Amino acid sequence: MSGETVFRALFGLSFLFMLGIRLYYQSKVLHNEGKLEVREGSVSIIAGSLAALTAIVFGAEYLLFPETFAFAYALRYPGWLRWLGVLVLAGGIVILWVAHHHLGKSFHSLVVTKENQVLVETGPYRWIRHPIYTAYLMNYLGGGLLSSNWVLTAVPVLLYVILVVTRMGKEEAVMRERFGQQYVEYMQRTGRLVPRIR
Repeated sequence: MSGETVFRALFGLSFLFMLGIRLYYQSKVLHNEGKLEVREGSVSIIAGSLAALTAIVFGAEYLLFPETFAFAYALRYPGWLRWLGVLVLAGGIVILWVAHHHLGKSFHSLVVTKENQVLVETGPYRWIRHPIYTAYLMNYLGGGLLSSNWVLTAVPVLLYVILVVTRMGKEEAVMRERFGQQYVEYMQRTGRLVPRIR
């Protein structure tokens, strides 16, 4: 088995893991939402959708029709950088799974207020307020490095950064409104995307 075949297999497996995690946890909350108010902005929806679309199109090309988009492979990454991508991607998948597991029924893919919403402070939420965003940033970056594709490395990451920047403040404002001083104290103990250095 060639090195490129190994990278393609790891890329495909990582996609299946991420898709499985997202679909499983989305299905768990789909029918149990109760009263729900969506508080999402259009900029973050557009940026997130374009990030996902870019990753799907260029990821499918990498897996199924290698080098059809030859320009995307103009910068050949060294092997060590691609293996670093594998590690970053694996770490992102673990964080994604653990964050979804601890968030449970409080999960939603948009910024919302829910009837029975609780403030989750377990698992990665002990240290980070937005571990799912951290996980997706790691996954987009890791997948791009693994595939040695500069479009997959840069474009989804930049678009997802736009989503994160436009969404985090709004999401935290909604949480302060919902949980008051409890959330303010939680913010003081935690970092947004990485643990707070004490």
